[in-house]
Amino acid sequence: MRRVTIAHSVPAMLVAFLAAAAVTGCASSHSSGSARIAVSATGRIGPLRVDESNRADVISFAGRPDSERHGAYDGGRFYTSFDALGYGCRGKAATDKVGIPRCKTVFYLDPRSGKLELLYTEDKRYVDPHGVHVGTRTPVAERQLHRRALTGCYSGFRFDTKSGFLVMWLEGGKRTALVGDHVGFVVVHSQRLNPGVLDCIDS
Repeated sequence: MRRVTIAHSVPAMLVAFLAAAAVTGCASSHSSGSARIAVSATGRIGPLRVDESNRADVISFAGRPDSERHGAYDGGRFYTSFDALGYGCRGKAATDKVGIPRCKTVFYLDPRSGKLELLYTEDKRYVDPHGVHVGTRTPVAERQLHRRALTGCYSGFRFDTKSGFLVMWLEGGKRTALVGDHVGFVVVHSQRLNPGVLDCIDS
């Protein structure tokens, strides 16, 4: 068997580590800017899971947030309060006063249980099992998802499971069009926890 010197084995180990990090979506995912992050209707967000992952898990995965905001959509009367961690904020707060996302990516946590309740993202690295992501044109998304875009309170695609649901919101195109021409943002949401911050999606 051919022997491998230390000088060659260290770079090989580094390559293997970087490859593994790209697949699992580790803490460098938001700084690297290239690795794809798998999301699904079961509540999967890379290594994270809605109803299971906590604040430390999110920060371990995504890094230190650019902005963080605590609040409640309606003062806590009907919806749970939230702890929002924002990424790609460009000087903005993670959300507005009632929790509407203001950053490129926002992770919402339920302060009472400490668990992840939803992800909102405009980052194209978050990809569903069919390969659809932010920026995917509507006809392409329909072919890959094997379904037509829904219209109503919003235009897009929704997939439900017992533990969570996945929404791909369409936007752009002519103002008179009922269906947007590309995926504008993606949401992964818990079926159990709901801060009420996304009209049409979670109401």
